[in-house]
Amino acid sequence: MDIVRLGKFIGALHRRFQTAMNHELALPDINASNANFLLYIGENNRVTAKEITTELAINKGLVSREMTRLEAGGYITRLPDDTDHRITWISVTPQGLTACETIRQIKQSLWDQVLDDTTDADLETVFTQLATWSEKAKQFDQTK
Repeated sequence: MDIVRLGKFIGALHRRFQTAMNHELALPDINASNANFLLYIGENNRVTAKEITTELAINKGLVSREMTRLEAGGYITRLPDDTDHRITWISVTPQGLTACETIRQIKQSLWDQVLDDTTDADLETVFTQLATWSEKAKQFDQTK
């Protein structure tokens, strides 16, 4: 197997989905990048920017800029921790939850188009393997 091609396929899938999401999204201040951030916040309400950075493998500068955009759009709130001023909690707003539902619907529609002839068993196998590889790849975060 040509492992370089595997990486190419994964990268191309990601970029194509980002492009398609940007075309489909009609929410103010939401793009394909911060849509993923918003989904993560919506699923894990009350998170820190560091958690987002770590879990989504995104640099902290981009996370900070996109949190500012999402907050200005009314999708999230950022509140300092009462006991530790170094921590800022990020929470989704009701408007953010509504946007999350729209984003999920768009993502589902796009994946339905790509996976239309994929069996549930094959999909489960791919999902499990990607999750395993993702966990193993977290070791690269330690080498920074």
